[in-house]
Amino acid sequence: TEGHQWLKTNLDYVPNSGWAIDPFGLSPTMPYLLKGAGLENVVIQRVHYSVKKDLARSKSLEFRWRQIWDNDGSTSILTQMMPFYSYDVPHTCGPDPKVCCQFDFYRLPNFGPVCPWKIPPKNIVKTNVAERAALLLDQYRKKAQLFRTDVVLVPLGDDFRYSHFTEWDAQYKNYQRLFDYMNDNRLLNVQVQFGTLGDYFDAVRERKNVEEFPTLSGDFFTY
Repeated sequence: TEGHQWLKTNLDYVPNSGWAIDPFGLSPTMPYLLKGAGLENVVIQRVHYSVKKDLARSKSLEFRWRQIWDNDGSTSILTQMMPFYSYDVPHTCGPDPKVCCQFDFYRLPNFGPVCPWKIPPKNIVKTNVAERAALLLDQYRKKAQLFRTDVVLVPLGDDFRYSHFTEWDAQYKNYQRLFDYMNDNRLLNVQVQFGTLGDYFDAVRERKNVEEFPTLSGDFFTY
């Protein structure tokens, strides 16, 4: 809570969404403490793939995580479990990391690390934006099939990122060209934009009553 106190004192901001993507295993103590600290939402990642696969089959990757003794939902926190292997760009846009890695513009040739699948990203220009947008949107749509609303969270980052303005520019400018193309093309029937965790959970709550999401109690050990 010291960090929350700093945010309130210095920025007059009170967070309500948590980001717990790298603990190796998740106990029910964590959502209990987060809820007690005033958070209403959380994203988690490191869960055994067999659990993710089972929840994905029933579109239950978004759920109300509550304590086992809770009969009235007072400890519930709306939780999204990331469906794929990791939280880096190759594993967040959709199920195919070979495709998603092509949209991590930090990995442009002669720029940063390379894609392990040996297909590098390309700068987005007028002559390739249609083809690149279709490729990315296909991954977005496949990911969307695992969830109960039409709101899809696609984190754009990794460890030790955005340390220099050149990556900021490469990611922002290329994605904005993709977003502009998608949003301007009515036939694609999609709206894509940059946002925060709060924006994502607000959109989810606008589209579906939280009480309609499944309830889950317990831990996610072992990872």
